[in-house]
Amino acid sequence: MDVVGVGALNLDLITGASALNGSPVLARLGAHMRLRRPPESGGERMVDEPSVRAGLEWLRDEGVPLTPEPGGSAFNTLHALGRLGRGLRLGYVGVAGRDPLGAAGPLAVLDGLGIDRRLVATDPDRLCGICLSVHDGGERTLLTHTGANTRIAAHVRERFPEIADYLAAARAVHVTSFLDPDGGAALHRLLAAVRRRSPRTLISFDPGHAWSAEPTADVLAMAAMSDYLLVNGREFERLGHVRKGREGVSVVKYPDRIEVHRPGTVERYAHRPLPDGEVEDATGAGDVFAAGLLAALVADRALLGAGVRLGSALAGHKLRHVGTRGHGGFRAIAADFLRPASPAR
Repeated sequence: MDVVGVGALNLDLITGASALNGSPVLARLGAHMRLRRPPESGGERMVDEPSVRAGLEWLRDEGVPLTPEPGGSAFNTLHALGRLGRGLRLGYVGVAGRDPLGAAGPLAVLDGLGIDRRLVATDPDRLCGICLSVHDGGERTLLTHTGANTRIAAHVRERFPEIADYLAAARAVHVTSFLDPDGGAALHRLLAAVRRRSPRTLISFDPGHAWSAEPTADVLAMAAMSDYLLVNGREFERLGHVRKGREGVSVVKYPDRIEVHRPGTVERYAHRPLPDGEVEDATGAGDVFAAGLLAALVADRALLGAGVRLGSALAGHKLRHVGTRGHGGFRAIAADFLRPASPAR
């Protein structure tokens, strides 16, 4: 395999912050979900199944337009990688649950792109992960129910040697967060085993808002051991200290630039932020950036700069489209930054 993703498998339900005749959807949604405190704009909140059901019922009754998309951070990255036309061999590790809308879920997308899912467990008795994504200009706020994703720790324990060998055979592993109490410990143990089996396998880690806001010892350890830590500016303030004195690279995303932090040096790649009026949907833009970065790194680790520029171009394109509607343009964008792909091995 070239890249294997490890992460949640969700159904994303995407709407705009003023989709209800200009009324603030986020505040009213939080009230109807009976959240104890209002959602933090630009953040992520874990919610339980009754809250999700109450929120979906209110959104439906109010006629709020929703765009359903299969999602999850690592899934979004692998989905984008599969649309680049690079001939990459891709795989996924996770747990898929039941889709409440009966829509074509993540498994159908993985199959359609030829992404190997032999190590994706299925649990039809549990609701899949649900992510209500409310976007407002360049910000998106996530209200996430973990659903079947909480089985990731058990899945890793039950098939530990097989999963560890599978990841160790890949050129790169991209790991993202699971919002459950045991997922971090299971993944830390798994990545440590991968590192022992295959020191050359590139480990990319994107902890996201939830794991960065209150990092556990396992999250900090994964941030420290990863070859590439992918975070935004706020997340770097909370996690960057664990990288001091280490050889890894921190890729830090800001609205107007990307900073690449290596021991003793910082490289900056400027880009023009899109005006709010041009942003259709910010959900998954950072995940699409990761796809561009990884596509370059698995071709040649010396192409980090090209990967940053490609990732920024892909993310900018994604911001102009709701969900995955713009993914058809990824192949042409990738061709502008990377040499033609070699035939799949």
